[in-house]
Amino acid sequence: MANIEPGGSCKKCKSTAVTCKYNFFEQGDLVIHSWEHKCLDCGHRSTTAYRSDDEDEPMPEDATICPYCGRSAE
Repeated sequence: MANIEPGGSCKKCKSTAVTCKYNFFEQGDLVIHSWEHKCLDCGHRSTTAYRSDDEDEPMPEDATICPYCGRSAE
């Protein structure tokens, strides 16, 4: 289930109608943490996903912290 909270202001249109959405997926050895900031006014989106099986880009120390606004998913 997605965890959605207010996410600050839009980098594109400066609206404060931005949502911060966190998703978590785990199956066997695979773990995925994904973050999305979306402006409800202009539709601008920023997304980041951290995968445990991504050899090119390791997970950050704490993937439960939003890279855009710094909120904790917990």
